[in-house]
Amino acid sequence: MGTQWLEPLNTEFLEAWPHETLGNSIAMHQSDVPDLRGMQIALIGVPEQQSSPHEVANSVRRSLFGLYWGPWEVKVADLGNLRPGRDRVDTLVAVEELAAEVLQYGCIPVFLGAGSDWPLGVYRAFVKLERTVSACMINNRISLGDDSVMPDHSNLLAQMLTLKPFRLFHVSHLAHQSYLVPQSLLDLAEKMHLEVHRIGELQPIQRSEPWVRDADMVVVHNAAVRASDAPAQRDPNPNGLTGEAFCALLRYSGFSDKLHALCMTDFVSSRDLDGQNANLWAQGLWYFIDGVAGRVSDFPMRSKEDYVRFTVLLPKDEGELVFYKSPWSQRWWIEVPSNPGQDARHSLIPCSAEDYATAQNGEIPAVWWRVVRRGV
Repeated sequence: MGTQWLEPLNTEFLEAWPHETLGNSIAMHQSDVPDLRGMQIALIGVPEQQSSPHEVANSVRRSLFGLYWGPWEVKVADLGNLRPGRDRVDTLVAVEELAAEVLQYGCIPVFLGAGSDWPLGVYRAFVKLERTVSACMINNRISLGDDSVMPDHSNLLAQMLTLKPFRLFHVSHLAHQSYLVPQSLLDLAEKMHLEVHRIGELQPIQRSEPWVRDADMVVVHNAAVRASDAPAQRDPNPNGLTGEAFCALLRYSGFSDKLHALCMTDFVSSRDLDGQNANLWAQGLWYFIDGVAGRVSDFPMRSKEDYVRFTVLLPKDEGELVFYKSPWSQRWWIEVPSNPGQDARHSLIPCSAEDYATAQNGEIPAVWWRVVRRGV
């Protein structure tokens, strides 16, 4: 491991934790960085540009390590915190280099921090490794601002979309609130074939599972959650995801065999006066680990021939739609037209039983149209 990027954990986290807690079960960076061979998840704190650079990650650890380990056969490491750089550019470079190294071990890097610029470093790690990326952004606003300035909360997605070489295959954006997003920006997102779902479309939260399942990289902004559940926000908002929905989205992320990186960002530690937001992130991470532990090696880990195939004939000789259902997880996929030479993992698109029911009623599901229009 690139130890030059990392600081070991504070001594408070290295003391004996009660039996069966996460603190007693996670491999921690003490004098040496844990060996990532065989590890599935690696936690990493991202520093803030302030006097207490590691307060976000450390406050989450204080809550996380006291939670009880589940019935899991999964290995988790805590690599400690990135060393504070001279400026934000240094942090971006460190995130990129460390993320690339962790990904090469086949391990999921989970970055925790404040600010909204550093997830660009995780995306750049995929680019560096020449991997095509589908990303899921969970935020109450859509960050398609001016990409000619330094990355921040207003332009993170724009930075990812314009970074060369282009490796961003698809973006799903969840939980925006319509009154916080200009209509012109929504029109731009539609022209760019971004898959955008406002917060009302996530009800019930189970509807969001296929949208999360298609992502290689998930970025969760604290601002997506209502302030009563997540008070550590730059602009507290009375509306947003509930704490339960936040945890459900993280479990869906972990359960997806396609997910390779998670970023949790936008945590303003000075506003988490009683530790409630740290507790929420810790519980969300518990559900993420639970999701990873529950993976069943679904698509794209298996061939579609291993699934139950359903063919729906459309009325008026309009053709047929082909669905696949996993006998292991009961999840659904729909087959879409693919271009010659297209990566096989993009020929099946996550969908829901609701989409199958729509097809049985003689209608083409919206998920099929979205994919065809963007030219998969």
